[in-house]
Amino acid sequence: MERVHVRNRVLGTVPIALLRLLTDYLKAAGHNPSQLWGGAAWDAVCDDHLAPVSAEEFCQRLLRAAEYLDDPLLGLHLGQFVQLSHLGAMGYVLQTCENLEAVLLRVHRYHRLLNNINPVEPRIEGDHLELQWGIAHGKPGALFDEAGITSFVEIGRKLFDDRHDLVVAVDFVNPPPLDTTPFTAYFKCPVRWHQPITRLVTRLAWLQTPLPKADPLLLRLMEAQVNHKLSTLPIGEDGELRHRTAQVVMHLAQGSIPQLDRVAQALRLSPTVYARELAKAGLNFRELRQDALRQLAEGHLLEGRLSIAEIGVRLGYTQTSAFTRAFKSWTGASPLQWKQKASKS
Repeated sequence: MERVHVRNRVLGTVPIALLRLLTDYLKAAGHNPSQLWGGAAWDAVCDDHLAPVSAEEFCQRLLRAAEYLDDPLLGLHLGQFVQLSHLGAMGYVLQTCENLEAVLLRVHRYHRLLNNINPVEPRIEGDHLELQWGIAHGKPGALFDEAGITSFVEIGRKLFDDRHDLVVAVDFVNPPPLDTTPFTAYFKCPVRWHQPITRLVTRLAWLQTPLPKADPLLLRLMEAQVNHKLSTLPIGEDGELRHRTAQVVMHLAQGSIPQLDRVAQALRLSPTVYARELAKAGLNFRELRQDALRQLAEGHLLEGRLSIAEIGVRLGYTQTSAFTRAFKSWTGASPLQWKQKASKS
């Protein structure tokens, strides 16, 4: 069980649907959740499947459940238990999309509702699509990551009527369990551990495959509900606002340096309201953006898959010299010097 405790305390929220999933799993296994939580009101009625709850609280409950069940692979088992109905309106949105590409666009658009710790970053490599989750905002731990990735794959298989060849590779940042065969048996592809990022790889050819339950009318109706929920999410103050801004900057830094109005739009705020919230929290947008770009650049340098020039372009710098100057102003070292020092340490 030691590996499941290798984690960081995290900010952010997850939908209450994940708590319900854990509750349903415990009940199906013949356990009383109220005993596990010491009599806490675990089954409180809430019609909103997407209501936000503390991500750290969910991680702690996952840990307690794993210890209670003596199951270090609870994340893998919990992910296989998920049903689209656990996501409420979001489940209908995903189910009624035209194809997998439309599903992934919704996952990207609504990440604040689903998992806003380390948002998903799509990337095309040859004839494959990679979905990546970094560690810029901490490591929530093996149980959380494994439950999330397994749920992602399980839902994908259900959308495609239980096809089992959607995934061609899986990477986890966490240490491996003593026995990794349950993971390769479920994912049916190579699974690696101790990687720089969490990653799912699928074939680009899958993106345009029609979903069997596509329904444009129902999609519009359900998406209206999800859009409304997204618009009501609080932006938070200080640490939370800092965290949200960093997430969005990292999302948008794909060939251009994000400006305040684009970040505000991604947060579903007007530029005026966003600027006012920043001022209220004593935060400076340029400093937050600089810190987010620095973290993103350092992550790419540590990963080692992109050249320094490619990292600069990825962050929005058209000239390598401009990126090098910016990076040196952030860290006191050039990208190459920083990478060499990081490699030695």
